Amino acid sequence: MRWDAVHDSRTTFLACMRALCSPGTPIELSGTPQICEHPELDRGAAVLLALLDRGLGLGTHGGDAVHRVADMVCALTGADSAEVGAADWVLVHGPAATPISQARRGTRRTPETGATVVIATAGDARPLLLSGPGLPEPATAFVPLDALALHALSAANANPPAGVDLLIVTPECLIGLPRSVAIQAVP
Repeated sequence: MRWDAVHDSRTTFLACMRALCSPGTPIELSGTPQICEHPELDRGAAVLLALLDRGLGLGTHGGDAVHRVADMVCALTGADSAEVGAADWVLVHGPAATPISQARRGTRRTPETGATVVIATAGDARPLLLSGPGLPEPATAFVPLDALALHALSAANANPPAGVDLLIVTPECLIGLPRSVAIQAVP
């Protein structure tokens, strides 16, 4: 593994913050831990290595590769394995609608207890209209989120400030969709 726990984690942390502060904007991730043959899942591991810590729970949804990555991330960060509905963080590889709908949403009084879902995907991007904090005006962004996942996200974030945040990781970039952003499909 060529992951520098200090330098690469700091660089990835800053990329994640930029992605959440500029919803829908593709952000480059420079370092990867090289622990998985799927580039999008390896970049998802980088995000988790930068952001997870002891006392946090990581849920998973997907095949064997996502479980292997999660086991490695938990071993390196001290995070605990958790069921999707109880996890602070969820790593998804494959269809994302089910884990988004199962992820913890927090409450009006404790919105910070909502989960962050990291979706590792090599899927096709589709145009979405985004509006809200971090966007001076409504903007079209190209995001690899299918119609079912978009519907699940809209339902999960229907009672602000509760909801889930998304960090979508592709082989090329990172895209943030915080729970505060309104999202609509572009016909």
